[in-house]
Amino acid sequence: MIDSHCHLTLISKNKSEIIKIVSRAKESGIKNIIDIGVHPSDIEPRIELLGNIENVYLTAGFYPDYAYSYTTDELSDFKQKIITLNKDKKNIYMLGEIGLDYYHNSDDTHKQIEFFETLIDMANELALPISIHCRDAFSDMLMVLAKNKVEHGGIMHCFSGGLEDAKKTLDLGFLISFSGVITYPKNQELRDVAKYVPNDSFCIETDAPYLSPQKVRGKKNEPSFLPYTANVVAKQKSMSEQVVFEHCYKNICKLLNI
Repeated sequence: MIDSHCHLTLISKNKSEIIKIVSRAKESGIKNIIDIGVHPSDIEPRIELLGNIENVYLTAGFYPDYAYSYTTDELSDFKQKIITLNKDKKNIYMLGEIGLDYYHNSDDTHKQIEFFETLIDMANELALPISIHCRDAFSDMLMVLAKNKVEHGGIMHCFSGGLEDAKKTLDLGFLISFSGVITYPKNQELRDVAKYVPNDSFCIETDAPYLSPQKVRGKKNEPSFLPYTANVVAKQKSMSEQVVFEHCYKNICKLLNI
């Protein structure tokens, strides 16, 4: 019923095509979509394309790659933009995606850590949960989250760790989000995590246009493909796809207060 992490405007920048994508999602039972930002500059274009589409909820993000190039003015403007957008009614529901990515750049991890900590502080000040991007950086991610209290919770987007990583994530109070990666044959360890995670602590996502599930691998991902991921999670948890969606929807609604 809800795709907890999607990039609609990276699937298409044509509004009529986006409306078709959302329509296909509804036909597949996905009636709600969380559209994720990656940089302050994408906020206005996404609002223009998605703002009047029913049941599409926007976040504002600052991807870890920008830790090496951002300015203090950019950060200040980013925060003020969110304050303004949420002044009369909520338009931005979460800060993210934000986090650590050592896959693309591990030369100066301190800059990424400092940037992430700054954004956690911002999320606390804005009273928003966070969507965390973590790639090849889990130990540092845990260190940052243990040191910097996240006051309004969050999601560990596209979780790819093992059972011990999952336990530590849950201990910190975060939702664990499963993507199409869980459908890949080699990822039994991740399927074991899905079996373990409590029903009030998980959600599912597409991360569209990336990470298409196994049955549609090679195609550009979109929210209508989410049932493929739900099917695998359902099998691990010995429940129906519908019940998986119900838990995910309830968990996201509680986190985002929607």
